[in-house]
Amino acid sequence: MAQVKDLEELVLNGDMSITEFACAKIDGSIESMREKHPELLWTMGTQKFVWDNCRDAQKNGQKLLFFGGSVPVDLFPVFDCFGFYLDTIPFRLSTNPNLTSKYIDEAEKFVGASMCGLDKTELGGWLCDAYGVKPDLFVYNSVPCDSSRTVYPAMEKIMKVPTFSFDTPFRRDDRGIDYLAGQIEDFISFMEEQTGKKLDWEKLKIYMQNSNRNFELQKKCADLRKHKPCPLPGRLLVLNGSTNALSSYPAVGDLFESELEVGQMMIDLGMGACPDEKYRIAILQNMIWGHARIMDWMEREYNAVAVMDAFGFQGDVMYEHLDDRKDCLRVMAMRMQNNPMIHGASGPSEHHLKLVDEIFQNYDPNVSMFFGHVGCKHTWASAKIITDMIQEKYGMPTLFIDLDCIDGRYKSGEEIQVQISEYFETVVMR
Repeated sequence: MAQVKDLEELVLNGDMSITEFACAKIDGSIESMREKHPELLWTMGTQKFVWDNCRDAQKNGQKLLFFGGSVPVDLFPVFDCFGFYLDTIPFRLSTNPNLTSKYIDEAEKFVGASMCGLDKTELGGWLCDAYGVKPDLFVYNSVPCDSSRTVYPAMEKIMKVPTFSFDTPFRRDDRGIDYLAGQIEDFISFMEEQTGKKLDWEKLKIYMQNSNRNFELQKKCADLRKHKPCPLPGRLLVLNGSTNALSSYPAVGDLFESELEVGQMMIDLGMGACPDEKYRIAILQNMIWGHARIMDWMEREYNAVAVMDAFGFQGDVMYEHLDDRKDCLRVMAMRMQNNPMIHGASGPSEHHLKLVDEIFQNYDPNVSMFFGHVGCKHTWASAKIITDMIQEKYGMPTLFIDLDCIDGRYKSGEEIQVQISEYFETVVMR
């Protein structure tokens, strides 16, 4: 703890960058885990992969590409670019409220306080010159929300690097998919111009195959969670939800293979994430990134495990015709509309409603929770529709908790736990 505080002070004083802080913190966690829980080391692989490559990509002769929102990530490595998902920054810093508050306060000098904490942390960190790296390229999307639609164009102006912006249509029919696929063609031309490399289709096929493997494994991990008792802890949902930003890299598949191995071993032993599972929780909105330990606490305190969340991605859109350029670009377009924070919440409410209904049908939860991140106003708009459906169809009342998944000043972990305890003890357990 003291070491983390020391690192935090260095960042606050401007003597260490966010990137250096994240790399050092992850390395410290790995060393501690190697000593105390070596059986869990596999959970750290993708985190180290992301941050080490963010720090070292340019030193290793690659271009560093920042991206926001859902974009065709399988194309990045084909052009020798490492894509760094900007939301990874607030995810990583959310457990250090002193840091997030510094960048949020800086951003609020220029944007409204009601803006999402993820976007404010990203903008404020850049305004403080705290990243420690500068991208060669920037790519973003018009989804998922008004906050990103405000911040990303602003960051484009202040970064002053070549930028490509996608316009994702509201509709998800063939016309919408074709519209996005046409933009991907434009994006390929942009990448060819900026990198000086032509698209190598044979190289892309390798990454598309990697991506298929990773989504298949991710789906298998999701399927394991249908088992009673659930063999995998709720905390892994937080990790799994962000791996789509790396969907074409083998490191992601390695994570899921280890997860599958552990989950299957638990099933074979007749064990679950809770010693005596009583409650299976469906989480209907964002993950609580800054307080992921609450997942562990619910398992210990109430024998309650989060079996699935409404932003959990279950990959079911695969590349089938690897030599058909048009078909592959349409698959990329469909995946852009089928990623977390897009697939359920950035279009007609019927998509979010259908996703939640499938969770209740397939994972058999008996507890319903809506962790309403204050920055996700577009999901609050559909919350009543969704929870009414759950009450009418499954006879289950839903706990609503308003929180800020990034800014710990809004509501502490202890306050969130109190609300959860009241719900369990006055509603669920009665």
